Amino acid sequence: MYTPRHFTMPPELQARILAAPGVGDLITHGPSGLLATHLPYVFDPELGEHGSLVLHVARPNAQWREQTSGESLFIVTPATDYISSLWYPSAPASGKYIPTWDYVTLHIYGELIAHDDLDWTTMAAERLMGAHERTLGMDDMPADYVAGQLRAIVGLQLAITRIDAKAKLSQNRTPADVRGVIDGLREAGAEDSAGLVEEFGLPPAERRAALVADVAARHRPGPDSLAAGQVIGTPDPR
Repeated sequence: MYTPRHFTMPPELQARILAAPGVGDLITHGPSGLLATHLPYVFDPELGEHGSLVLHVARPNAQWREQTSGESLFIVTPATDYISSLWYPSAPASGKYIPTWDYVTLHIYGELIAHDDLDWTTMAAERLMGAHERTLGMDDMPADYVAGQLRAIVGLQLAITRIDAKAKLSQNRTPADVRGVIDGLREAGAEDSAGLVEEFGLPPAERRAALVADVAARHRPGPDSLAAGQVIGTPDPR
């Protein structure tokens, strides 16, 4: 994934995304070519050297049966929103009305392992259900019904090998423009993205602006240096 340095995701944001159960796209390559399935996941940091995603798929889904070549990829994009250039205070003066898109995304690579056994599949189903249900568990349903449902799915583990993480949150804009993005997102109802821009986009923009201002101040000639320059540059009348 192309990630300019200023869009590198802070480690604390990556950890936050992984810790929050969500949904993403599992992408594999095998004899049938590319296959993809939209799946809920739970991250287990203790399962495997670098942690694993716990997943399950429907048994008829051919993706779990295929021998994958190389790493598999799981893409998680918990926040993504259009950024209107009308939100930039700088746009009217510059005439640069160029919109963009802000987002945070994880590209999680790993070895895909199928677990076609009842114990592992039950664990995966319980953890995925428990991550979202607070008042209902598998024990609250008829045992024969649960058994039938478990036979209809296969557990999957993505043993993580590496993660590419990108947080494009208007860090490359001026602080005033970033504040305009935050206000625009909130007005559009995109509160999650607005919060991320405020927390992870605005501080880098402010630091960058302060650094630029500091460098400019240190290299701007003052009255004393200007006078000295005039004296030094005056031809010797002799």
